[in-house]
Amino acid sequence: TLDHWTKPREGLSEDPLINPEEIWYTDGSSFVLDGIRRAGYAVVSNFEIIEAKSLPPGTSAQLAELIVLTRTLELGKGKRIAIYTDSKHAFLVLHAHAAIWKERGHLTTRGSPIKYGDQILRLLEAVHLPPEVSVSHCEGHQKGSTEVARGNQAANQAAKRAALQNHDLIGVATLVPQTNLPETPSYTEGETLKLRVRAFKKIIWGGCKGRGSFFCLGTSNGSWLTPYMPPLI
Repeated sequence: TLDHWTKPREGLSEDPLINPEEIWYTDGSSFVLDGIRRAGYAVVSNFEIIEAKSLPPGTSAQLAELIVLTRTLELGKGKRIAIYTDSKHAFLVLHAHAAIWKERGHLTTRGSPIKYGDQILRLLEAVHLPPEVSVSHCEGHQKGSTEVARGNQAANQAAKRAALQNHDLIGVATLVPQTNLPETPSYTEGETLKLRVRAFKKIIWGGCKGRGSFFCLGTSNGSWLTPYMPPLI
């Protein structure tokens, strides 16, 4: 099926699992303080911090988001788990782009390595660890009092605190050098056609309307254009 071709595994859903064993919220933080880019990540539930760590100085926001999603999946090994992320980038990498890139050997259509390729490969390995998993997008910096809003707020605050800690180089997800690669992923005609068909199905069943030359990936929490990828920092 088309979903099998564009998604990295069966049992991965964009919509939250019903009655999961765990509900976790993730956030990666990256900001400049005193001329140094500090970074960190956090995985939290509605009751506790599951894991929060600093990342090497200079780590970009998008790489931090990929790392935290990977770690969340690793921590969820053997569990039916529902994950929320406010990162459109990490959400789209997992649900729409990663499987295509893997088919190409993590190369762009021009034959250059994709940015953060090693981390994306680790993400693709980690997504197989939970027997069933949902990764859903939620709005960031919410001010509401819903369970998801509170969880997102807690993850955001914990990630910022972690970024201010002294970085421990041991036991942190492997990082890859940042290189000047294309900001927007490019696809062959066949890959684009398959994504368009999948997007069309989302439009029909998810109530998402196409916009311009892009197309939509619909979810219960909103709809996002694909295959456009936000600029890589």
